[in-house]
Amino acid sequence: MEDITGTAMNEGQARLVECYRILSHTLMGHREDLAPFEERGALKALAALWQVMNGLDMDPGQVYDLGA
Repeated sequence: MEDITGTAMNEGQARLVECYRILSHTLMGHREDLAPFEERGALKALAALWQVMNGLDMDPGQVYDLGA
């Protein structure tokens, strides 16, 4: 996997990107299935992973529509 500058990522970095993508897709598609505490925890985790994505130059975009 590569960032937007074309720099290759190591396995750990690629796994973090995968976690961010899975969590954001879960919140977009299955939010109504989550209990309130699960939703709040997932939003906090997404906000933290957004910082990781930004630091990895993955251009995570904005997540305001998810409430993060």
